[in-house]
Amino acid sequence: MDKYSAYFPIVAGVVGLGTLCSPAVHAADVSDSSSVSSMPEMVVEGQQTQESAYQPKSATFGPLGSQSLQDMPFSTTVLNQELLNDRQVSSLGEALQYDPSTQIEARGGMDVGRPQSRGMEGSVVDNFHIDGMNAVATTAQPIELYQRVEVIHSLTGALYGPASPAGDFNLELKRPTKNYFNSVRASVTGDGTRLLHVDVGGTPIKYAGYRFNVLKEQGEGYVSDSWVNRKLFGGAIDLHLTDSTTLELNGSYYRFIRMGFPGGFSYSPTSGLPHALDAGKKGYGQSWAGNSLETTMESAKLKQQFGKNWNLTAGILHQIARRTMRSVGNTFNNDGTTMDTSFNVNGATTVHFSITSNVARVNGTFYTGDIQHDVVAGTSGYIWNVYNAAGGRSYVGLGSSPIDHPQSYSEVAGNGSLPLYLASHNRAQAGILGDTITWNRYFSTLLMGSYNYFSSEGYNAGGAHTGHYVDNGFSSNVAFMYKPISNVTTYIAHGDTLEQGGTAPDTALNSGTSLSPVRSRQTEIGVKAQLGGVFTRFAVFHITRPMAFTGEDHYYREQGKQRNNGAELNVQGAVTSQLDVMGGVTYLDATLKDGYRHNVSNKRVVGIPRYQANVLANYKFMALPGFSVNTNVHYVSKRAADATNEVWAGSYTTLDLGAKYVTNKIYGKKLTVRLNATNLFDRKYWAAFFPRNEYGSSATNTAFLGEPRQLRLSGTIEF
Repeated sequence: MDKYSAYFPIVAGVVGLGTLCSPAVHAADVSDSSSVSSMPEMVVEGQQTQESAYQPKSATFGPLGSQSLQDMPFSTTVLNQELLNDRQVSSLGEALQYDPSTQIEARGGMDVGRPQSRGMEGSVVDNFHIDGMNAVATTAQPIELYQRVEVIHSLTGALYGPASPAGDFNLELKRPTKNYFNSVRASVTGDGTRLLHVDVGGTPIKYAGYRFNVLKEQGEGYVSDSWVNRKLFGGAIDLHLTDSTTLELNGSYYRFIRMGFPGGFSYSPTSGLPHALDAGKKGYGQSWAGNSLETTMESAKLKQQFGKNWNLTAGILHQIARRTMRSVGNTFNNDGTTMDTSFNVNGATTVHFSITSNVARVNGTFYTGDIQHDVVAGTSGYIWNVYNAAGGRSYVGLGSSPIDHPQSYSEVAGNGSLPLYLASHNRAQAGILGDTITWNRYFSTLLMGSYNYFSSEGYNAGGAHTGHYVDNGFSSNVAFMYKPISNVTTYIAHGDTLEQGGTAPDTALNSGTSLSPVRSRQTEIGVKAQLGGVFTRFAVFHITRPMAFTGEDHYYREQGKQRNNGAELNVQGAVTSQLDVMGGVTYLDATLKDGYRHNVSNKRVVGIPRYQANVLANYKFMALPGFSVNTNVHYVSKRAADATNEVWAGSYTTLDLGAKYVTNKIYGKKLTVRLNATNLFDRKYWAAFFPRNEYGSSATNTAFLGEPRQLRLSGTIEF
C-alpha cells in the first residue's frame, strides 16, 4: 500500500470531515431517513432510495425531469448506484454491457469510444449529458462519481436539442445524503491493481449538505508491463437557501492513465480479420504507449419550487478534457498471418476539448376542465471548442511480427507536447416546449418540440479560417399512450431529430462546403407492464438517418442513408423473494442504403450485431443471511467488419460470476465483501470496431480486443 502514501493526507482529511460532522452517528442512522426531522423534503436524495438494484422506478427525461419509467413513451435503461457498486463498475463501457441495445464505437480504444444506441453512431457531445447538461463523451468517465447511468434509446432531439439518433446517455452525479454517510472501499485485482475509494456525505446543518469522493487506483494490468493509474477527487455541495430553493454545486478532477494494453488492429478485405487474439499477450501494445486522459468539471444548478405545481431549474456546466493518446497500431498484412506495428510519434490524437453547457426550464401543471396538462418551457445548449495538435499524424514503423507472436520494441521518443490550436468553435442552442396531456385514466398524449440553432467555425494550424456553418431547424416528438389497466402502458411514438450537416473533406471537389442539417426519424411501438415484482418492456422501432459522403463524381453531398429496424425485450425485478433478474435481448437489422458503390448498398453496418443479449441474475441465500451470488451472461452475434460485408467478426458469449456478503457485526459497522470474476472462461473476442468509412472507401477499419478474465476482490465498510 506504499503507493498510496501520497494520498493518505487527502483521504484522512475527507474521512475526518465526515467523522467530525457526525460524532455520534451509528450505522443504523445512514438508512434512517427520519433522523433529521427538520430537513426540507426536497433534500432526500443521493444514498437514500426506494429502488432496488434490479428495478429502478424512474429516470430523467431532459426538460420533463424525473418521470416514472412505466409512464414515459421511451425505451429506457437505468443502472442505479446499488447495481453499479455490486458489479464493481468503474467505466462507462463496463456499465453499458448490461444494456443489450447499446454499443461502443471505439476510437483509439474503449476508453475514448462513442457510446451509441440501436446501432446509430453517437456524437461527441450531442448525445451525452452529466446531470442533464451536455458534456464530452469521448474521455474516460469515473463511474464512482455517479449514482445513476440513464440511457434513453429513443430519439431525443425534441428533449435536448441537436443530436444524432443514437439515443441519450445521462450520468447523474452523487448528491449529499440526508443522514451522515461514510464509506471506505479497498479492492485488489488478480493482476495486482489496488484501489482505495472514500465516499462521504451528510447534511450537518439544515441549510447545507456535502458529498465527497476520493479515489486512487494503481497497479499492473492484465498484460505484462502494462499499468493503470487513476486519480479522482469529486465534491458536491447542496445549499438549501430556503425551504423551496436549493443550489447544487459540483466539481471534480479525474486523471486516467492506461499504458501497455493492446492497441487497435487495422485490416482490409484482402488481409481479412483473423481469429480473436489473446489480449493478455505482451506485444500488441507497448509498455510506454497508451492513453493519458485528464478531465476537470464544474457545474451549478438552481432548483426553485413555486407552490405545489410549478418549479424552475437552471444550470451551467464547464468541462475541460485533455487527451494525450500515444497510440500503437497493428496492421494485418495481406497474408493474414503477420502484422506491422507502428507508433504515432506526433501525438496527433492529442486533443483538448472545452465545453460550457447550459439548461433552464420551467415545469408546471394546470387543468382545462378535467384534462391535466404537465407543461415545460426551456432551453439547453453549449459552446464547444476543439483544440488539435499542430503537426498532424506522423507514424513510425516499429517492426513486423507473426500475429500470434507479437514483439516488444524499444521506446520511441514521441512529441506529445506539440502546441495546440483552435480547430473548431461550435455553438448549439435549443428552445423547448412540451405538454403531456392526460385525457383520463386511460389515455394521454406527449407533444414535444425544440427549435435548434447551431453554428461552427473551422480553423487551421496557422489560425486561418477554413469553414463557416450556421443553420437552424425544428425537432419534434409525438406519442400516444394507452393504459388499459394501471400496471400496463402501451404507446406509439414518432420523433425526428436534427443534427449539424457534415463538411466536405479536402479530397472532395467541393472541399469546405457545409451541408444542411441532417434529419433522422424514428417510429416506435411499445408496451410496459409491471407483472408482480417484474417490470417488463417490449418495443419495436424503425429508424432512418441520411448520410453524406464523397461519391464517384468526387463531390461530397447527402446521397445515402442508414436504416435500422429492430425490437427490444427487457425484464427486470424480483422473480421471487430470493431471485432478482435484469435481462434483455435486442434484434437489430442495421443496413446501409444507396452507397456510392453497388457492393456496399443493402449491406450490414460495420460492428453492429443482429442479436445482442445480456442476463444478470442475483440469488440470495435465506439460510445464510447477507450472502448472495450472481451471474451475468453476455452474448453478441457475428458482426460485419467492413462495408462490403466480406469480412466478419465471430459471435461470442462471456460469463461472469460474483458473490457478496454483507454483515453489521464488525464493531456495529456495515461491512460488504464482494468477489467478481468477469469473462470467467477467458473467451477471446473482438469487442468493438472503428469503421473508417461506412460507404466502402479504401481506408482500413480498426478492431479492438475484449478483455481476458479479470478477478476483483473488494471490501467496503460504512460508518
